Amino acid sequence: MIANLLFIIAGIFSLVAAGFILVALKTQESEIKFQKRISICVSLSIFSTLVAILELGFIGTTGLVLNLTTVAGFTTLLVQNLYLLGIWQQGIRGLGLFLLPLTALPLFILPFLPPEHRDQWVAAHSFLQTGHLLLSVLGYVMLTMAAIYACMQLLLDRALKKKQLGFFVRAMPPLMDISNYLFSHVRWATWLIALSIITGLAWQWVEMQHFALFSHKVMLAIFAWVMLFTLNYMRKKAAWHHQRASKMVLFAYATLMLAYFGVKFIHQMLS
Repeated sequence: MIANLLFIIAGIFSLVAAGFILVALKTQESEIKFQKRISICVSLSIFSTLVAILELGFIGTTGLVLNLTTVAGFTTLLVQNLYLLGIWQQGIRGLGLFLLPLTALPLFILPFLPPEHRDQWVAAHSFLQTGHLLLSVLGYVMLTMAAIYACMQLLLDRALKKKQLGFFVRAMPPLMDISNYLFSHVRWATWLIALSIITGLAWQWVEMQHFALFSHKVMLAIFAWVMLFTLNYMRKKAAWHHQRASKMVLFAYATLMLAYFGVKFIHQMLS
C-alpha cells in the first residue's frame, strides 16, 4: 500500500533531519548550511505524510474522515510544521533532537497497525462538524507540543539539580525559554479546545437537537480544558513552580488523549 511506504519514508526523513541537528550542534559548523538541510528533510517528511493521509481518504466528499491512522498522521504533520516554522524563526535548537524522533515513531508504527484501527471513526457531514473536528485536532496538536516542552522542562530541571549536564541536556534550550514556549502552546491549546467543545455542542444541537454533555468524550475534554485554564490563571499569578506546571500539562494531555483515543480503544476491545 503506497500510504504505508510514504509513512516510512516520512519517518526516515525525520530521523535524517535529527541527525543533521546532532552534527550541527556537535561540530558548531555553519548554522545556515545545516538549517537548509534540516528544513529540506522536514519539508520532505511533511510532504510524504500529507500524501499518505490523503491517499487514505483523510478528506472525504463532505468533510474530514477520521480514524486512528489519519488523526495520528495529521497530528504528526502539524507538529512538524510548527517545528519547521520554529527553525525559520529561531534557527537550529536542541528541540529537534527530541521532537523529530518522536514524530518519526508514529510514522514507523502506523503502517503496521491492525486493520481494525484503520476503520472509520467519524466522517464529517457538514461544515460545522468539519470545523469542530479540525479545531479538536489543532487543540490536540498544540497540547502535544506543550507536553513535549513539559517533558523537556522536567528533564532539564532534574539534570540541573543533580548537576548532570551531558550533551543532550546542554543541547536543550534554556529553562526559561522552554517555560515560555510551554505556556505559549498551553494558551493556544486552551482557546482551541474551548472552541472545539463549543462547536461540538453546537453541532450536536443543530444535527440532533440535544447536547450529549455527559458523554465520556465531552466530560474528559472539559476536564482537560479546566486544568489548562487553571494553569493559565496560576501562571498569570506567578503562583506555581514550573515543575508542578509541567506535571499538570502532562496530566491534561493524558486526559485529552483518553477523551479522543482511549474511549475508542475501550469500545473496540469490548466489542
